[in-house]
Amino acid sequence: MISIVPGTLTVVTGYANMGKSTLMNAIIGNCVRYNFPVCVASFETDVKPILQDGLRMAMLKCDKNELRRIDTSDVDLILQNNLRIISQSVDADEEMTLENLLEYCRISVVRDGCKMIVVDPWNEIEHKRGRDENETEYISRALRAIKRFAKQYDVAFWLVAHPTKPQEGVKKGPGLYDISGSANWANKADYGLTYHRADIKENKAVLFVNKVRMGLPGRKGTAHVTYDFRSSEFVKLEGYDD
Repeated sequence: MISIVPGTLTVVTGYANMGKSTLMNAIIGNCVRYNFPVCVASFETDVKPILQDGLRMAMLKCDKNELRRIDTSDVDLILQNNLRIISQSVDADEEMTLENLLEYCRISVVRDGCKMIVVDPWNEIEHKRGRDENETEYISRALRAIKRFAKQYDVAFWLVAHPTKPQEGVKKGPGLYDISGSANWANKADYGLTYHRADIKENKAVLFVNKVRMGLPGRKGTAHVTYDFRSSEFVKLEGYDD
């Protein structure tokens, strides 16, 4: 239903603490395993050990306990060759503005050959609006700059963005129009992807591809999945009309 296409912008959304970062680990791990270099801008997750171990488990298809007993040297070499990380710790005194972020991304693309950029999450960037610029105008300008970057450097740019909090009792998953700030998320994205668990206590989720721009590979639709903690992978649930 969805492809990783250089030159496009994909927006991923879902409510907090439901597993978006785990989903992104699976996607990133699959990319780097097949020599598709990725640059990850990680602002909520500690690079070591949380992000590193999450990617290791996704690539080795093992759980956390098994990871401690496995020789990870081969996987670590793949990560060393095919993964670049941008974190706020690159310069504690420098705010991670959009302009700074795109410059770090440019270096990762030009110097290290990255073909995919993942920003997780958008909300942690230091967003500086112009003096007479409202939030909607800023987001429009920011997404235009990101799309321009994706096309100029021929990279797949993925943004993880938090939606506004749901009304109490609402179990429906958020769409692109529910992301904080502006309808530009829906208008400017080439692909839209939602990860949602209707019941946080159940290990069941829906992956909803809610936008595929005309002319691009893929289709809108849903896939019901569960997360297998033993193999750190998402498995399609049977019995659903996806």
